[in-house]
Amino acid sequence: MKDSVASSFTTMQEDVLFDVPYSSAAPFHEYYGDGPPPSRLGMGCGWQSFEVARRVRERTGVKATLLFSGRHIVAVYPGADDLVVLDPYLLHRLPVVLRRADAADGVVTATEDAFPFRTTASGEPRPSKLRLRWTPTSGGMHSEYSRYSPRLDRYVTFRAFTFRPGSRLPAFPPPRGLVLRLLLHAEQNNVSIRSIDRDSGRMRELVLPFTGRPRDQLVDERFLITKDNQGAVSHAGTDGFQRDLTEICASVAGSPEELVGYLLGAAEIYAAKAPEDLEVPEYSLEDE
Repeated sequence: MKDSVASSFTTMQEDVLFDVPYSSAAPFHEYYGDGPPPSRLGMGCGWQSFEVARRVRERTGVKATLLFSGRHIVAVYPGADDLVVLDPYLLHRLPVVLRRADAADGVVTATEDAFPFRTTASGEPRPSKLRLRWTPTSGGMHSEYSRYSPRLDRYVTFRAFTFRPGSRLPAFPPPRGLVLRLLLHAEQNNVSIRSIDRDSGRMRELVLPFTGRPRDQLVDERFLITKDNQGAVSHAGTDGFQRDLTEICASVAGSPEELVGYLLGAAEIYAAKAPEDLEVPEYSLEDE
């Protein structure tokens, strides 16, 4: 692989991480509302992968293969000797390179550090981890993203996806009907925006959980929470909440009113469209 292409993988991955945050609110506005919000307010997880692939192609002419797990999309670049993976949703800063020569019992495994970078009570660094397992003969791949939990003092798996052989997405975006169904999936128990500050590397989230109250009380800013880089939860109206919200606003060049309205607007769409009998899993309000 040419050095210029490899460099572009890293640059585009970082640019999407810092400039196009993940937001589960964005697809509700795009598909049920007035259209996609500005990219600084984020994109859904699959849209982040498409965005990094689009930027790489514009810069280098190299086209990604899009793998589809049923709930997630990842951009990969097959080579003669390796597979390069870009998945901004899983927060790795460097491209993950899976080399055929590293296969053990037919499987290639690689791990990269990811955001958030946390610390233990004694100040020891504990970066998040993205671990990939790839079977070159079949093309199947499994990704597992874990974070250090300060509360539990151990790593916890946060997300895992399996990409089966041949599970390629021929075009992006997926069919509109599929997206609409996925937005109202039972796993959707919140709307959120997650930002990473380019200078400090600190990650913060603004979240409106959907659980713990009736549907007619869903759109209520009093139930907003934030999470700081250590995963500590702060509730609306507290000093911690205001501190975190200020940091998020600075990262995405927005105001508190814009961000709160952005999430409440997505929640209003969800409340109007989701089936009344839809049961969603409880959203944890514990510190991570």
